Amino acid sequence: MNHAQLRAFHAVAQNGGFTSAAQALGLTQPALTLQVLALERRYNTKLFNRKGRRIEITSSGAALLRLSTRIFSLEEEAHSLLSSLENLDAGRLKIVAASSLNTLPFVSRFSDKYPAIDLTFHLAEPRKIEEYILDCRFDIGFLQQQPKHSRLFSHKLIEDPVKLAVSHNHPWRSRYSIAPTELKKLKIILSRCEGDATADSNPWFNQFGLCKEKTIVMESKEVGREAVANNMGVAFLSEKEVSGDSRIHLIEIEGKKLTSKNYVTFLNDNKGLRVISSFYRLIKQTLE
Repeated sequence: MNHAQLRAFHAVAQNGGFTSAAQALGLTQPALTLQVLALERRYNTKLFNRKGRRIEITSSGAALLRLSTRIFSLEEEAHSLLSSLENLDAGRLKIVAASSLNTLPFVSRFSDKYPAIDLTFHLAEPRKIEEYILDCRFDIGFLQQQPKHSRLFSHKLIEDPVKLAVSHNHPWRSRYSIAPTELKKLKIILSRCEGDATADSNPWFNQFGLCKEKTIVMESKEVGREAVANNMGVAFLSEKEVSGDSRIHLIEIEGKKLTSKNYVTFLNDNKGLRVISSFYRLIKQTLE
């Protein structure tokens, strides 16, 4: 069905005449009349009875008017919805990360600025995050290493110095530095977001030759931080990840420059979406 012809019919029916309908649509009366006539001929029916300058809608026209009212009402709803999405007055954003310690501040700022957006935040194993973004299960991901897939856009957010975190009840609570060889004496707390604690992918095993029998694997850095605070062992954390927690003391590792990286990633194809581009822009503004 021709949309312009249906719009012309609807305007005539709503305004009660061709002249007022033409004015409402910004058309000439002859052009509007041709649109309605074309619709009648296309479906071999009469939609209006013309009586001089007066018109009466037929039963066919009345039935069509009920449908056209619903059609144009839905069209207006669609317009309102898309306009609200453009202005970020509605919508949804699903975010996945390996850890919340460095990512939730960005999510919080976005939520404060765009409270109408429905936010979902989920923690997942690092090896799953790229897959989740590629499968469109989540819109934005945070990773601790740059994603490799060509369909993914990524941007490095931060690179924080990492130190050894110990409890304020630990015997080393007054120390400011240690030798790397001393790490072998300690019970080390590792989180899954740093890689599998039994695999070569874990950076701390590779750098310090840690004893696997003396490691405790936690589900997340958040849990690992609490384990340190409760003196269950020590962990590799940055100052931002400790975030001023008075229960934890940070110690330099002599001769080693340790860092923790964080990348934001999303599909290249989604870079132009308003909600994603707004989140990415807010992150960049926060870091400037």
